[in-house]
Amino acid sequence: MKTLFVIPPQWYPMNPYLSGAQLVGQLKAKGFDAKTRDLNIEFFNDILNKENVISAANKAEKFYNDFLPEFSTGGYCEEYFDTYSRKLQTKILRLMAYQEFLESGIKVEEVAENIEDAVSVTKDKDRFYDPEQLFWAKDVMRDALRIISLPYMPSKIMLENFIANPVYTYNYDDIKLQVNSPDLNMFVEYFDQKIQPEDFMEFSVIGISIFDLSQIVPGLTLAKYLKERTNAHITLGGNYIFKIREAIKNMPEFFDVFCDSVQLGDGEISVVRLVETLQSGVSLENAYSLIFKNSEGEIIETESAPLLDMDALAPPCFDGYDFDLYFSADTVIPMQLSKSCYWAKCTFCDFYTGQQCFDIKSVNTAADEIQSLVNKYGCKHFIFVDEAVPPKYYDQLATEIINRGIEIYFYSFARMEKSFTKEVLQNLYNAGGRFFCWGYEAESERVMKILNKGIDCSYRKTLLENAKEVGLWNHCTFLLGYPGETKEETEATKNVIRNRNLVDSCTPSNFALKKNAIMINEVDRAGLENIKDNGDFHISCNYVMNGKETRNIKKERMDFQLDFLKKTADSLWSIEFTDTDHILLYTSKYGAQWVRDYRLKYRKHNF
Repeated sequence: MKTLFVIPPQWYPMNPYLSGAQLVGQLKAKGFDAKTRDLNIEFFNDILNKENVISAANKAEKFYNDFLPEFSTGGYCEEYFDTYSRKLQTKILRLMAYQEFLESGIKVEEVAENIEDAVSVTKDKDRFYDPEQLFWAKDVMRDALRIISLPYMPSKIMLENFIANPVYTYNYDDIKLQVNSPDLNMFVEYFDQKIQPEDFMEFSVIGISIFDLSQIVPGLTLAKYLKERTNAHITLGGNYIFKIREAIKNMPEFFDVFCDSVQLGDGEISVVRLVETLQSGVSLENAYSLIFKNSEGEIIETESAPLLDMDALAPPCFDGYDFDLYFSADTVIPMQLSKSCYWAKCTFCDFYTGQQCFDIKSVNTAADEIQSLVNKYGCKHFIFVDEAVPPKYYDQLATEIINRGIEIYFYSFARMEKSFTKEVLQNLYNAGGRFFCWGYEAESERVMKILNKGIDCSYRKTLLENAKEVGLWNHCTFLLGYPGETKEETEATKNVIRNRNLVDSCTPSNFALKKNAIMINEVDRAGLENIKDNGDFHISCNYVMNGKETRNIKKERMDFQLDFLKKTADSLWSIEFTDTDHILLYTSKYGAQWVRDYRLKYRKHNF
């Protein structure tokens, strides 16, 4: 029995994702044949070419010329927009997007001529490490994706994200409509050409990993195609699927259209049990952590899998991956040291949803795994994809890496604990640490207490200063507009973002009211009103706060972000959501100070 794990679009195409390799590792350790196919990276390589850019531009121009006379004489206006049919709303938004593109000054012919060279820059070991060429290449790629999206607007594909058509909701009926509509969903045509039944006939089980909202429409489009075209057992998993599990339980038809089963939570044990169950031919009720529809049409949820022992897990298996496909000159290998978050009390967070209680690999096991991956794949750059790793553990792991003489560079997420002393930070740097993503969140100590971050806020600036002194790059995450935060408190946080002496790069985000976060039970106390569910397959809600709707709150943050990006346009990275792998590669090659001091001559235009 052979198993295939598929990573669907859309996800960042810089380096491989962990989930498929992690599950393949567990199956192979049990003697099963398994592999991963990253359709996300195939998708980006397939579409970013001259022919596709020109074809998309021609389709968009034809639509524009065909619809413009009707639009010009139809008397359509913004005041009555909500009364129009969704089909008409989509056409109006598509026409407006094309008009904005025409006004942008982007030249289709120029982008088409440059796109293949731009893609090659990101994979070339010399040109990638030339900032002038790299940032030019990324702008060309973003321009190309904008053009490629024009025939499907207001849906759009980006390096950073996929935005589904906002005219349609994330409710089941609208999702089902989109996965069948080539006019709304670019992935229908793509998968129609890409998914050839003969390529999948050898697999008895096909798992699709969905770990972000950006994958819902493309991932379910893929699931539908595979269910219709293969005889394999199609199972869906991933952290995002767990977060929408209650909605799926109430949709019996979901299992007729998209899959045969849904995996809940961590899959390292349950996926092995599923394959064993299918191989033996016994009822799926014997599988762990599974939802499926039985022959009587009943939705069944099986017993939860036993808790993971992180030391008992096999290493991830990246056999068969073509690292040359990814948009990075050197591969950054993802690895997981722990499950869940050792704090897991932040009121806004749902990252740990669907994961077991906190467990972490022993230092020796982790070091063994790092050494094994270095030896097997010849890669020396790592991201530890943990929610957070305790400082004491990181210090011990760093010492073990140094003592063994393992030559790597890495980055990770971390809480701003006082235990990250200057000595610990120096030890981490000596072991190959090059930057950390620190959860700064808000400047106000009052707001931080509401967030329940559980750290000593007075130490944060000292930590950042110490990190910089030992040679680390400081990337900080910020949360703007938390319920109850005053304008003065928000401005104080923005001033920290502006402080380039402390913060090298950052990710500023809006507060999101997530269905699985602690905050969902405190909306009255937080002063949130008019809570509206974003749909069956969405993990957050819209709300009104201080008289402002979610979209207006987000616009204020986006205006600040755009202004900041323009003022720091000559910096390599000031605000960054997706290029953290590239920051690691640059800081490991040149050092944080070189990257910090470099000023681009190339003028960026995609912010």
